[in-house]
Amino acid sequence: MIGRRFGVMLYPDQPVGVLVERARWLEGLGFDQIYLPDHSGDLRDRRRTWHDSWLVLAAIALATTRVRIGTMVANQILRPPAQLARQAMTLDHLSAGRLDLGIGAGLFGWDHHSVGEDPWAPKERMRRFADYVSITEGLLRADELMFSYAGEVLWVKDVATAPGCVQTPRPPIILGGQSPTVLRTAAAFAQGWNTHGPPGASDEETLRATTTQNRKLDALAAAAGRDPAAIRRGYTIFGPWDPRWGRHSYEEVFDRFGGIGVSDFVLDWPGEAHQEEFERVALEVIPPLRE
Repeated sequence: MIGRRFGVMLYPDQPVGVLVERARWLEGLGFDQIYLPDHSGDLRDRRRTWHDSWLVLAAIALATTRVRIGTMVANQILRPPAQLARQAMTLDHLSAGRLDLGIGAGLFGWDHHSVGEDPWAPKERMRRFADYVSITEGLLRADELMFSYAGEVLWVKDVATAPGCVQTPRPPIILGGQSPTVLRTAAAFAQGWNTHGPPGASDEETLRATTTQNRKLDALAAAAGRDPAAIRRGYTIFGPWDPRWGRHSYEEVFDRFGGIGVSDFVLDWPGEAHQEEFERVALEVIPPLRE
């Protein structure tokens, strides 16, 4: 049986020193992972403070010793795949092999506008995503000095791969999203898949959709010649299942989603109003579930 893991989504919306202290606090509470999102601004209010998540992760890597760190999820809109691979490789070294690399297809039009592009149509975003993950994965895994790839949309030629990653054959890749392309690509390459449910769905609709997608991922992995159990399933606790909404407890979330095959849970940063409950869950509820 796959053991459960519990992470936290940390937002780069505070001074960097504050974010580092929050990361140390989360590590002290025993969380397994700390993730940062990857956008050009705060999706909750883009006028607010927002630091670069990759640089914040570098600071956290140097300030912690045990907790795994990563993106949930790296955004294909904002950087070419070779740059993403280079950043991931460097962070893997800075953290002494504690990187989990989440990758997503990107969504928001304002992320496109930040790099001077019109938003891609959904079909175009998915066409790019399969190549994007293939290039990133290939660069991180490569055992040759130079790497080339020619895909349907994206290509690279003679990209240097030294010094390689600390983790072998490369850091774990977690793909975030719900589209058929994301699931197919996860079945081919990923060590994890993460979802927060369909936008606007109710609690039970989210649970049913995640159940269906889990089963689809099982079938796709088997068709690709992989053991479905080798792909961890994750749920980021947003929306109607968020205990801060007052309808569900963390215990219920862990039980209901664990029952459909989810092993990895990402809790949202609690804020001051919910810190006491968050600490209780970290210290009392989660440790027995890992066992």
